[in-house]
Amino acid sequence: IAVTTGTGSGKTECFMLPVLQDIYENSRNQEGVNAIFLYPLNALIASQQKRMHAWCDALGGINYALLTGSTENREPSIEKKDKAKPQLISREQIRNSPPQILFTNPTMLEYMLVRNADVPIIEKSEGKLRWILLDEAHTLTGSKAAEMALLIRRVISAFKVDIKNVRFAITSATVGNGNTDVLKKFMSNLCGISEDQIKVITGSRVNDLPALTVKPKV
Repeated sequence: IAVTTGTGSGKTECFMLPVLQDIYENSRNQEGVNAIFLYPLNALIASQQKRMHAWCDALGGINYALLTGSTENREPSIEKKDKAKPQLISREQIRNSPPQILFTNPTMLEYMLVRNADVPIIEKSEGKLRWILLDEAHTLTGSKAAEMALLIRRVISAFKVDIKNVRFAITSATVGNGNTDVLKKFMSNLCGISEDQIKVITGSRVNDLPALTVKPKV
């Protein structure tokens, strides 16, 4: 799906809820990355963390992690680890038992594919990747879009999955110009999937407040 509705309209729920339902039904209480959430900025990752934490905590059996430059290598405190659940808060935890949901950015994902220390993440996730989600798609222009397209293909190869079995979602409040064919072509080239697989979800503003009527003075 390509979701192009306005800010605050529920774009996040369009992909987070299906991901959670899929993991709950098929991969609950298992290790291995099922979904990769890619954000261009760490601040955007943090803004989604609160609701993801609440949902995972309520469902049970689903873990998530933020893999960014600020993720600690090791957290020795068992108390902090337990308190953070269902979030994995260190690289050591992520490598030992990869979570079903991984929030990261393109740079860290590149590192993960080539860094020896991160090999366990990929090995334990082989054949399990089912979702790749890209937020703020309007930032993917020119060389950034080309680099992302190549990165996606490398991820598919590294995780040893068939791209036909991976579900993609891109979102932005500003991407596209109303021409769904152009948007489908962009997403097709970016993700390496057929245009006929892509559904564009748009939105329109609805004002449901009752109209104000002014009674004339007598």
